[in-house]
Amino acid sequence: MSKQFCLILLLITGILTPPRANAQFNSDTQAGLYNIGIGSLVGGIGAVINKKPDQKMGKVFLKGFAQGALGGYFVFESKRLVRQFVLTNEYGYVWPSKIVNATGASIIENAASNQNLWEEWHINIGFNRIEVFPEKRFKVAYKIMPFALGNTIYGFTQGRLNIDKSIKTGNFVFKSSGFPLGIAPGNITMISEEELKQYPYSYEEVLSHELIHIYQYEGGLGMSAFFDKPVDKFLKKRKWGSWYQKYVYTDFYYPISGHLVYLDSEYNSSRIIEGEAYYYTWLKDYSPFGPE
Repeated sequence: MSKQFCLILLLITGILTPPRANAQFNSDTQAGLYNIGIGSLVGGIGAVINKKPDQKMGKVFLKGFAQGALGGYFVFESKRLVRQFVLTNEYGYVWPSKIVNATGASIIENAASNQNLWEEWHINIGFNRIEVFPEKRFKVAYKIMPFALGNTIYGFTQGRLNIDKSIKTGNFVFKSSGFPLGIAPGNITMISEEELKQYPYSYEEVLSHELIHIYQYEGGLGMSAFFDKPVDKFLKKRKWGSWYQKYVYTDFYYPISGHLVYLDSEYNSSRIIEGEAYYYTWLKDYSPFGPE
């Protein structure tokens, strides 16, 4: 198990380490290929990690790779819908973008878990994960994501819930005070309306920017599947393991994403996370004191 865990960490590092190059996105083709590439790598590598003993590695990898690429395309399209939101200020684009993103994230996660394309679908609203199993007997399940729950509690300690914007976006949006202007820890958003007055951005521009970060995060949750085997093995030995598997989805990607954010900090010239968010939301006058 320790060898497998080390392999998983090495693979994660390889996927998440952005290239030391200018991360400026210049076209939808480039942005689309980036999302498709991430999805295909997560799907292919995860499928191999979760390969059954009687399956051939090459076939499993190619299936996961192709399936993950399809999921990555849906993630890309969800971000393009966010662009329409920021261009029109029409909130009618946001829920469709969330559903498209959830579709892409579900496809990537199925690929990384070495499951069929249609086997399991999910959509997240904060720490709430709703799973749908369309195969054989239609089934709906509810699970809690512990890291997302921790972020939600943190959001309440920093401000208060903006109920209107939360309903309109399908994500927990908090009114915070002071610096920073906007931030998206995991899949929640905190925006300082007081700080916003000092910038030339509209509320919708800042919100859309943070939505892209949430979609980046949701699209990466498939990496949590890298830990399926060791977690299943651990839980089978615990009396409470079956209860945990039934009601909890461990969103391992949250601590993993911290690695990505660190690599994408101002000390790294690539800044691929911010570069993509600015590309879709048209916040061209980048400032390190603007939305993060």
